[in-house]
Amino acid sequence: MKSKILINSIKLIIITSIFTSFIYSQKPYRVGTSTANFLEIGYGASATAMGDAFTAVANDVSSIYWNPAGLATLKGSEAAFSVQPWYADINTSFSAVAISLDDIGTVAVGIVAVDYGDMDVTSLDMQDGTGETFSASDISVSVGYGRRLATWFSFGAAAKYISSSIWHTSASTLAFDLGVLINSGFFSPTDNVEDGLNIGMSVSNYGGQMQFDGMDLLQPIDPTPGQNGDYKDVKGQYRLGEWELPLMFRLGVSLNAIRKGNH
Repeated sequence: MKSKILINSIKLIIITSIFTSFIYSQKPYRVGTSTANFLEIGYGASATAMGDAFTAVANDVSSIYWNPAGLATLKGSEAAFSVQPWYADINTSFSAVAISLDDIGTVAVGIVAVDYGDMDVTSLDMQDGTGETFSASDISVSVGYGRRLATWFSFGAAAKYISSSIWHTSASTLAFDLGVLINSGFFSPTDNVEDGLNIGMSVSNYGGQMQFDGMDLLQPIDPTPGQNGDYKDVKGQYRLGEWELPLMFRLGVSLNAIRKGNH
């Protein structure tokens, strides 16, 4: 019994050390700044009801967002659809479908969309509005996979396409999510390993930078404003900087303290 506990402890230390190394593998381009912050909004009824403390108990199709390793716990196919209205006429939605394949794992597809609604176009000369309107939106499409590699260890990963747009300007990039679930078996009230101390870890939005580009950035330029007779309106464009995605590391611990009857 003591040797089994020692082996499990060594496994936990090794896996935790390897996985947490991902935190330092992406150096911020600008400290304290990021884009596509809609990726930090939590989705899924169960996770939201638990105050986003879902990393170690991810066990449904919403795991594709919280911890892709949770997809490995699905017993069959699942689908989820949710809409979350926000203030200022902002609407967010989440949709996901997962298919469990015997001896292969679980494959899932998830979509997160944010609509900021229509807004009036204003300028310095027409601060009450020009009569035009513009809109802004964000979208993230993920393809995930999760599999139980051992009775005590599950692994998951997801690749996502992220896009943000505002009027005629947009930016896009690719990112990846990684996650693990560890069923240690410690303090289990039963002989079931899953009822013991569970540890969940995930790294989200590890990927490239986003740089906005579009026709809204086109502006006429006069290279020599003090001279006459030359080219006055030369085609020019503002070049915006690149922005990091909100890299997130989640760590959670769960325990089934009581397991009997229908509890």
